Amino acid sequence: MNEISGLKRCAFVLAIAVAAQHSFATSAGAQDPDKVGAEEKDLRPEQSRGSGPAPTSADTDAEKAAEAIDFATTARGGVPSQAAPSDAAVDAVQASMTRAAEEIEAGVTEAYQLTFGDTFDWVQLASGEWIKGEIKRMRDDVLEFDSDKLDMQLIDLADVIRLHSPNVNTYVFDNRISATGLAVITPDKVVVQTEEGTRIFDRSELEGIVEGGEREKDWWSMSLRFGLTLNRGNTDQLTYDILFKVRREDDMTRMDLSYNGTFGRTDGVQNVQRHLGEFDFKVFLSKRWFVTPAFGQLLNDRFQNIKFRATPAAGAGIHIIDTPNVKWDFQTGLGYQYLKYLDASQVTGDDPQHDVFVPLYTYADFDITDDIDLTLSWLTNLVVTEVGNTNHTGKADLSIELTSVVDFNVAFLFLRTEQPAPPPDPDPAAPPIEKNDYQLVVGVSLELG
Repeated sequence: MNEISGLKRCAFVLAIAVAAQHSFATSAGAQDPDKVGAEEKDLRPEQSRGSGPAPTSADTDAEKAAEAIDFATTARGGVPSQAAPSDAAVDAVQASMTRAAEEIEAGVTEAYQLTFGDTFDWVQLASGEWIKGEIKRMRDDVLEFDSDKLDMQLIDLADVIRLHSPNVNTYVFDNRISATGLAVITPDKVVVQTEEGTRIFDRSELEGIVEGGEREKDWWSMSLRFGLTLNRGNTDQLTYDILFKVRREDDMTRMDLSYNGTFGRTDGVQNVQRHLGEFDFKVFLSKRWFVTPAFGQLLNDRFQNIKFRATPAAGAGIHIIDTPNVKWDFQTGLGYQYLKYLDASQVTGDDPQHDVFVPLYTYADFDITDDIDLTLSWLTNLVVTEVGNTNHTGKADLSIELTSVVDFNVAFLFLRTEQPAPPPDPDPAAPPIEKNDYQLVVGVSLELG
C-alpha cells in the first residue's frame, strides 16, 4: 500500500507539471483542436488558433491531467483493458511515454514491461500534434499510418518524434535483425516488448515496420492496373493494357512478380499482342547491400516474331541513394538468354538460340509529394555471345493517389532489340520489324495489402 501511495503522489506531481504545460500553451497560443478532431489533438487543446485565450482553470486542468495519469498508472505493466476516454487520451499517452523514457534512461532489464496509455497506436509529429490510428507499415523511412479521422497518412519518419503502439508489429533493424511485439519509439530509442523479453535498439538502426507478427499474410501485397485506348471514326482502334503485381516482403527478403499484357486491334485486325512477365527476388545483407539470387523477364510478342524469350539471371546490388524522398538502386550479375522465334524460316542461325548476357539494371523512386510518386527504371541485357540479341527495357510510371486503395497512373514503356528477327510473313514486301516499341498507358490501379 505504501508503494501505491507513493506512486499516486508521483502521479499528482506529474499532473501538476502537465497542467502547467497546458497553461503555458494556452497563454502562448494553441493549435486548433478541430484540425485533428476530439480524439486526435495537440497537447494544447484549450485554445483555437487565432481566437485568443479561452477561459480555463488551473485546478480543472490539474484534475483532468491527474485523471489521465491515474488511468495510465492503473494500467502499469501492460495495455489498458479499454480505450482511454477521448478527452484524456492524449494526456494518458503522453504520461505513459514520459514514464517509459525516464525508466529506460534509468536502466531496465529484459523483464521490464511497457506501460501504455491507450489501446490505439499514436504518433507525435514534429509540430507537437498527436495522431491516433493504426500502424500499417514503415518502409524506406516512410510511416504508413491509418487514422480514423484523417484516413491513410504517409509520414516521413524524421517527422515522427514519438510513437506509442500497444499492438503487435514486427520491427526490422540494421543487419536484418527483427523484433516482434508491443513498442514505443522515443527521439533516440526503439523499445520492443517481445515474448522473450524487452529489447532496446538505437532509433537510427530502424529500417522498417511490418504490421502484425510473423504471420505469412502480413508479408503480401498486390496491385492491379487497367488502361484503355479507344478510337472511332476514320479508324476504329481499341488497345487495352493490364498490369498485375504481387510482392512478398519480410524482414530479410523481398520478392516481386508482375505480368503486363497489351492487346490491340485496328479496324478489326489485331496489331498488338504482347505478354511480359518479370520476377525479382532480393536478400538484404545490410542497409546498403543486397544479393539477387533470381531476377529476369519472360516475353512473348507476336508482332516481334518472338514466341518465347527468357532471361533468368543472378547478381547483387547496392542502394546508391536511400533517403525518405529519393531512392536509387543499381544491380548487375550474369544471366542466360533463351530465344525461340514464332517463325524461323527467315532467321539465319539456330532456333532456339542460347546466349550469355550481363544484366545492367537501375531503378529510382521519387516521392514528389505525399500523394505523387514517380518511378524510373532501365534494364540492359548485354548479350556477350551474340551482340545483336542485346535488348533493353525502360519504364517510367507516375502515380497519383486518389484514395488509400485507388491510384491514377500514367505509365511509359520502351522496348528495344538491337537486331530484331525477320518478320514471320514470307512476303518480301512485308515491312521489317522495328527495333523500338513505345507504349503510353493512362489508367487506374487498385492497391491491396
